[in-house]
Amino acid sequence: MEELSENFASSFQVTIEPNTTAAPHPRFSQYKGRKDILDQNERRQRILLFQKEQRFDYLKNVRRIETNDWSEDDDEEENKNVKEEAMEYTVVLKKPGRFYQNQLMLSEWLVEVPTDLEMEWLLVICPVGKRCLVIATKGITSVYTKNGYLLYKFPTMLPGGNKSCRFSSQDTTILDCLFNEVEKCYYILDVMSWSGYPLYDSETEFRFYWIHSKFVESHEHFKNHSTSQYKFVTLPNFPCTKEAITNSLAMANFPVDGVLFYHKRTHYTFGSTPLVLWLKPYMLPELLEIPVPETMLANKPTLYSTYAEHLALVKKDQLNFFHEKQETVNLMDMGPPPKQKRNRGKKKKKKRKPCGGQMDVVDDTTETGEAREAEHLDAMEETVPCT
Repeated sequence: MEELSENFASSFQVTIEPNTTAAPHPRFSQYKGRKDILDQNERRQRILLFQKEQRFDYLKNVRRIETNDWSEDDDEEENKNVKEEAMEYTVVLKKPGRFYQNQLMLSEWLVEVPTDLEMEWLLVICPVGKRCLVIATKGITSVYTKNGYLLYKFPTMLPGGNKSCRFSSQDTTILDCLFNEVEKCYYILDVMSWSGYPLYDSETEFRFYWIHSKFVESHEHFKNHSTSQYKFVTLPNFPCTKEAITNSLAMANFPVDGVLFYHKRTHYTFGSTPLVLWLKPYMLPELLEIPVPETMLANKPTLYSTYAEHLALVKKDQLNFFHEKQETVNLMDMGPPPKQKRNRGKKKKKKRKPCGGQMDVVDDTTETGEAREAEHLDAMEETVPCT
C-alpha cells in the first residue's frame, strides 16, 4: 500500500499543462508523462506547423483589450440559443478584469535540450520581478497580473498611455513586462502591440527587433511621466551559444531570477508553450554545462546539490502534499456538520392562585378545554374568593 501511494504521489499533477513553471522542475520530481502526451521536442514541431495554418484575428483581440468589450459576435450568439434559454433566469457575475487572465505567453521548464538551441533560439536574462501585462490606451496605462487582476493605473509616456499628449483610439500599446517594485521599473520582455499595430503574428526575432528599435528611436516613450515614478526598460537578447550565455550572465547588472529561451520562429501565443523555456541560473551548469558566476550560485537552495540527492526530498514533499490534499478532499466530501435542532420546550401556562393555596401549573398542551373548565369550577366551590 505504501509503494502504491508513493507511486501515485510521484505522478500526481494538479495542472494538465506539462512542464509548467508553476510546479518544480520535472526532472527534480521524477516527472513521467503519460504515453499519449508527446515529448517537448515533438510538441515544439507541431506548434510551429500549426501556427502557419491557423488564422487568428489579432486586431480583434487588440480592439477588445482597448475597449474592454468582451461580448461575443452576433454569429456566435446565434449558435448558442439553447444555452441562453437554459441560462435565461440565471444571474452570472463576472469579476472585472478577469478577461485579461489569458493574455500572456508563459514558459515551460527546459526538460529536453533542443537540438537547434544555438541556431534557432534567443536568450533573455530575467531580473527579479512580477510578471504583468501592461496596456496603454485611451490616455491611461493599466497593469494586470498574469491571472487577470488589476494592479495599478497611472499615466506613462507610452503611445496611448497619457492624456497630456495627442492620441487617437488606435494608439494602443500592449507589453509583456517584469515589474521590479524596488527599482520602480518595468522590464519589457516582449511586445504584442505598439501604437495600435498588432505584433502577435510576428516572429520572436522581429518582435524583439521592433521594441529595441523603438527604444532607440523614440526613447522619450520609455521615460517616466511627470506625474509617475515608473520607467520602462527593454531587456537585451543574446544568441544561445555557451560563450554568449556565459558573457551575458557575467554582464548582468541586476539580480538575476532566471533565463528564458525563446524560439525565433514562434508567434506570440496565449498560455504556456514549449517554444519558450525557463531555467534557474544554478541549473545551467548541470543541464547545459555552462559556468555561472558565484553570486548566482549563492542563491541556490541549501538542500539542492544534484538531481539524485534532490530527488528524495522532492518526492517526500510530493507525498506530504498528496496526503494534505487528500485530507482536504475528504473533509469537503463529508460536508458541514449537521445542524442541531433547537429544543423548543412547550410553553406552560400558570393557573390563577386561589386564596390560601399554592399555584398549580397546568400544561396547556396536554389538557383539553373541558377538563380545564371542570377543574376551575371545583376550585371556585371549595375556596372563598379573595376580597
